[in-house]
Amino acid sequence: MARVAAVDDAAWESPWRQRPVGTRVFLSFALVLAALLMPAWPGCALVAGGSLGLMLGPARIRASLVAVVTVPPIAFIAVGVLPLAVQVGGTPFLSLAPDGGARALGVLAHGVAGTLALLLLVTTTTMVDLLAWCRRLGVPAPLVEIAALMYRLVFVLLSTAVAVQRAQQARLVADAPLPQRMRFAAAAVGTTLLRTWDRASRLQRGLELRGYEEDLPTLPRVVA
Repeated sequence: MARVAAVDDAAWESPWRQRPVGTRVFLSFALVLAALLMPAWPGCALVAGGSLGLMLGPARIRASLVAVVTVPPIAFIAVGVLPLAVQVGGTPFLSLAPDGGARALGVLAHGVAGTLALLLLVTTTTMVDLLAWCRRLGVPAPLVEIAALMYRLVFVLLSTAVAVQRAQQARLVADAPLPQRMRFAAAAVGTTLLRTWDRASRLQRGLELRGYEEDLPTLPRVVA
């Protein structure tokens, strides 16, 4: 919850909010396209370095936040490319593929560069600005509303999970034996899902009572 909220807060406080949303979207997706089409070296290295430089420089994103949001996806990509480096069968049964290392490093470089380019948009642009921009582009209202609803429900789920976790910490669950901690964890998952479903249902009921029929437009930020 803290990480997601920190990213959202950084986007709200970003000095790039004064810039048009389309400019930020174009810059980010241009870097993503460059990461896909350019060779791993030096193309992806330049894209990754440029994205990091923009986040830490003009966008003024904290280095600690950049590390928090980049480490999990990069670790996921690194684990995902491991099968490219090995081959199964033969003697020995599991061995390093002839060109596996180069292929794995190439995919890793493209994935890391593309991820950093996309995170440049995430850390500098709020979802509210993106949805308002999509409305101006003429994106169908149902699609925009679904995106806004999913964005809202993510925070509902996370806030519920944090509340359940804090309640368990107050009961000193961490000091319990391992089997009991596993039961508490299973109960926490069930409680989180049930409470999230209840809060989502109340959100829907509230919209219905307010006469919700088409969409819920937000006030866009006026960029000078």
